[in-house]
Amino acid sequence: MASDRLDLTLGLMAWTVHRMHEDHGPAFGEAVKRLASAIADSADGSIPEGILRASGRGAAPMEVRVTDWPSARGGTRIRGVLTRSAVGPVTVLKSPPKSPQVLGLAALVAGAWDARQEDAHGRLALALAMEGMLAWYREAHRMTPPRQAVEAARMHAIDRLEAADRGIPPALS
Repeated sequence: MASDRLDLTLGLMAWTVHRMHEDHGPAFGEAVKRLASAIADSADGSIPEGILRASGRGAAPMEVRVTDWPSARGGTRIRGVLTRSAVGPVTVLKSPPKSPQVLGLAALVAGAWDARQEDAHGRLALALAMEGMLAWYREAHRMTPPRQAVEAARMHAIDRLEAADRGIPPALS
């Protein structure tokens, strides 16, 4: 479902910022901006090579594969699920990686995967929600609950689309 994909992507991004040392936040923010821009500019949902990358001190390059959870083998596994709550859907990390940078890369991959599933209007909503996520963390303390960042990101995208007299895609409904 489109709204679940969006919530999971935004939830992974929010958890990344929540767990990341504040010195690494600007680099992750730049990576989210690059991806959001590529998503908004994409005619078919494809993301140019080189947009998704991770770096770390002395770390080897990371290869990313998106698989169904039961068939995943080897490597670092990240299992996030959406849980319904009184405040809306909440992303729960069932097996978070030790490194927030790895989680950040997974969040970026989720965004790229989400973009492939959406039409142009849905991709614009995704990019605007990612913009809203960044705006939230510029204004709020990074230790606020990630679910608040997800809701703020969704509302940002809705407000921007309404201001432009555009309809609200199913992912934001």
